[in-house]
Amino acid sequence: MKHLLLTLGLSYLLMCLGLFLAQRRFLYFPTPPLPLSGAQAVSFSHGDLTLRGWVTHPGQDNALLYFGGNGEQVEQNLSQFRRWFPDHSVYLIPYRGYGNSDGSPTEQGLYADALFLFDRLQQQHQRVAVMGRSLGAVVAVQVAAQRPVERAVLITPFDSALALARSHYWMFPVALLMRDRYDAAALAPKISAPSYVIIAGDDEVVPLVRTQALLTTLTPSLRWSRVIEGAGHNTLSMLPEYDQALRDSMAEREPGSSSASGQ
Repeated sequence: MKHLLLTLGLSYLLMCLGLFLAQRRFLYFPTPPLPLSGAQAVSFSHGDLTLRGWVTHPGQDNALLYFGGNGEQVEQNLSQFRRWFPDHSVYLIPYRGYGNSDGSPTEQGLYADALFLFDRLQQQHQRVAVMGRSLGAVVAVQVAAQRPVERAVLITPFDSALALARSHYWMFPVALLMRDRYDAAALAPKISAPSYVIIAGDDEVVPLVRTQALLTTLTPSLRWSRVIEGAGHNTLSMLPEYDQALRDSMAEREPGSSSASGQ
């Protein structure tokens, strides 16, 4: 029995070590570039790397900066976003290590790139909104908490990657092992811009309790949250209600705002 317990203990420690060493492989799923025709390519040099992506409707007063999920090819949204947001220059820039962008993804790296991109776009456009999905929603929160975004649209968001990991890997001491914690709840109270949240009703990746925990920290910036019934984490964008929710989030105006902004 003592030998068995020792074996089990060593096996558990080895699994913890393996999880610690390979944790970013569980968090990031870099996607290869997707060939596109008729899309305008853009690139931004940031430090020693270059971020390469695409823009729709360049030259508009309004811009929308989109941050994708941890395994999302953001360019797959191009045709839809081009159709849904004709009055916005929509920027789809893969994270470092994704698509044709240089580097390797880390929490601090993604945050630094996102803030850099916002600052660059602010020089070119009158208003810049941010939108993020899943992991990208946390990145959008990071930008909205530190920059004067026009609005923040958060799709299937969660309060923190640590809390999410605890729900999936409850048998491991993830608080001791996790490097990239993506704590959206800590920064959400600093957001002053209007915020909109879109939730997948049958999300099998982000439990509703994790989204609700974030919602409580978004007050008073939260304008509305909307649940798309029957939608899974990865099937959300296939439903027409998702189309309408995104349109609504980008069309809604603050009282007293001018309609001359293109909405």
